[in-house]
Amino acid sequence: MSGLFILIVPACLAVGLCIGWCGVAGFLLPILFVSKCGFDSAQSLFLSFSCFLVSGLIGAYNYYRRKELPLGRLKPLLAGSLAGALLGAVIGQIFVSGYIKLVLYIVVLFSGLMIFVQDMLTRGKQTEREKIHPAALFVLGIFTAMICALSGAGGPVIVMPLLVVLGFPIRAAVGTALFDSVFIAIPAILVYGSQADLAGIASAVIPAALLSHAVGIYVGSRTAGHIPQRPLKLGVAAFSVLFALWKLFL
Repeated sequence: MSGLFILIVPACLAVGLCIGWCGVAGFLLPILFVSKCGFDSAQSLFLSFSCFLVSGLIGAYNYYRRKELPLGRLKPLLAGSLAGALLGAVIGQIFVSGYIKLVLYIVVLFSGLMIFVQDMLTRGKQTEREKIHPAALFVLGIFTAMICALSGAGGPVIVMPLLVVLGFPIRAAVGTALFDSVFIAIPAILVYGSQADLAGIASAVIPAALLSHAVGIYVGSRTAGHIPQRPLKLGVAAFSVLFALWKLFL
């Protein structure tokens, strides 16, 4: 059990820190829990989405305090995410396929490339569309949440780059994606938790993972306002492209 703590505590802390800064890195948790900790799929997804619920609540609150979370226009996105996550988690109970992760990596690659394209077209200037059609946000919520619930991605790794492409400022996109991850995590926790054997991890592993992840997301989301927006946006794009290429071709 001590070996698990050596893996889980620093990893959850580091992932929480990265999510707080730029919204990206949550997908590393299910990979860690399955490949390094030896948890089965249901345990890994339950624990991962529990962490994403914590990071979504803490991170979104800190972004909201800085007025970087535009709550007024997010209802369609959140409604779509809730429905998509429930659908994805239910499908995930009975259908597990490598094609799901393939779709995830392709979407991550496309999102990163589109951020680079947008930056070149605007020459680095921050642009924001005054209005995005609610139907587009609803469809975005369903599509991204279903993929996330099936694959174990927290949500921001897909949602945040796509929001930037739609015209959200980078920090508003991160804050929105963090809040959206709450609505993805809740159905996933309920569904995967109902089929996971939690007896072996509930007493020690779950509290350690959630606490360390909470510390990381708190520090990351509190200090994110000091990071320049354009380097952060390009850093997220580069990370997304490199990660997707690594998973697709290596």
